[in-house]
Amino acid sequence: MTKVFDLEIVTPQKTVYKGMVKSVTAMGTQGSFGILVDHAPFITELQTSILTIQDEKNATMHFALDKGFFEVVTNKVIVLTDMCVTKEEVNVAKMQEDKKSAEQALGKECTPEEKERAMAVLKRADTWLSLANK
Repeated sequence: MTKVFDLEIVTPQKTVYKGMVKSVTAMGTQGSFGILVDHAPFITELQTSILTIQDEKNATMHFALDKGFFEVVTNKVIVLTDMCVTKEEVNVAKMQEDKKSAEQALGKECTPEEKERAMAVLKRADTWLSLANK
């Protein structure tokens, strides 16, 4: 029998995924990492990126996350994030519009806060569009 562990991806609105998986790959603020069964306890902050899982039936699934936290404790992984979408949920037209608006905002003079906000919107749009093209 293949070893698996429990994964739960949670947003403030809903549980996006709950099930048994063989592996999880994610992008933390310190770089990318992978988790397999029996991983040591671990917690890290996630950056806006694509999280990839291989479920117990060897199916690969991808999710776009907008920052969050990733915790491993005794073969249970919990991902807490503000936003999480699947490929099918990506609104490509809206993300292209958001990307264009953010790029225009970055091309103008703006406060550091406005620049930070525009960069976050651009990163999210690029991540969501990358997921849509997988």
